Amino acid sequence: MTALPLAGYRVLELAHLVAGPVCGMYLADMGADVVKIEAPGTGDASRTAYGAQLEGESAVFLTVNRNKRSVALDLTTPGGRAAFQRLAARADVVLEAYRGGVAERLGIDWTRLQPLNPRLIYCSLSAFGPEGPWREKPGVDMLVQAMGGLMAVTGEPDGPPVLCGAPVLDTIGALMAGQGILTALLHRERTGEGQRLDVSLLNGTLLAHAARLAIFLATGEEPGRWGSGHPYIVPFQAFRARDGWIYVAVWIDRLWTPFCAAIERPALAADPRYATRADRRARRAELDALLADVFPTRTVAEWMACLEAHDVLCAPVNRYADLPGDAQVMASGMLVEQVHPRAGRFLTLDPPIRFSRTPGTLRTPSPALGEHTDAVLAEAGLAPDEIAGLRRAGAIA
Repeated sequence: MTALPLAGYRVLELAHLVAGPVCGMYLADMGADVVKIEAPGTGDASRTAYGAQLEGESAVFLTVNRNKRSVALDLTTPGGRAAFQRLAARADVVLEAYRGGVAERLGIDWTRLQPLNPRLIYCSLSAFGPEGPWREKPGVDMLVQAMGGLMAVTGEPDGPPVLCGAPVLDTIGALMAGQGILTALLHRERTGEGQRLDVSLLNGTLLAHAARLAIFLATGEEPGRWGSGHPYIVPFQAFRARDGWIYVAVWIDRLWTPFCAAIERPALAADPRYATRADRRARRAELDALLADVFPTRTVAEWMACLEAHDVLCAPVNRYADLPGDAQVMASGMLVEQVHPRAGRFLTLDPPIRFSRTPGTLRTPSPALGEHTDAVLAEAGLAPDEIAGLRRAGAIA
């Protein structure tokens, strides 16, 4: 079997909940030895914050912490800090997701660790970044959605701002951190130099706005909130069908006539009031009202067949319950079964990127809190009596 591409790299993960652990999950899936540093007694907040769905285990924790090892280390103690520094001296990457100032107060920041390991890649993943008045402010995905402008463009035109239904900014942050770490490792392979990276959910939010924010910066025109609709293109939205919802995207003018044919309204195609994208946008309300009466006449499957026959972009608006049975989701291979020694058998997510030679794998289950403490510390050169002393002092568990 071909070795996984990140085999041989060691990552120390100091993160909980979603963003940092998802980054660590990807690195671990691709072969890195990801050692999760957790506080004794409590561990990652996702062990408990979302409740227990699988035989006393958190489904979120089980999903984003597979293929990792757990070390229970109290970084507030001198012994715990010293042990972590010994781990960092042999690591390739430190991934920390504390709010600003915490790593410095703990004595495990880049300035302290870099002299111990000049080749170290140190990635700080935070809500708001290392500079500015919010650098030490604790933050979660939803707060960044609010202050980063995402909520302002989400929701119905006459309704309040609305959160995205999933913590998408945590995932964007995780992906950016993974990309940054791999880029820094590539640079190190060429130069031998380690470096510090700063990744923030706020920067990821602004990047996510690129297609809308670029227009605002050029024109000063706020895009506003349009529910499921597009701010600049009509019709480009979800419509209620007889048995559910279907999303339709008439994204260029040449699709307007085929769309009208698909919904059996050829007169609309010839109506000069709706001839261009600008015309349709100017008459959004009246066109929406007209189409709202059309789509309830058929089922989602029937509309899919009609629209696809005319090459009009469309998709069913799936609920979570629809995903495991959707043919395209099934073909993606993303939903796979895993067996866990405590949680039993459950469906989880496969590594999302497909490699022809070195695919990521689900090799080991998420660890129990502190399951690998002794083994990892021994690998860092700590003798059995040192490990025993740390345990007596309460620095490890």
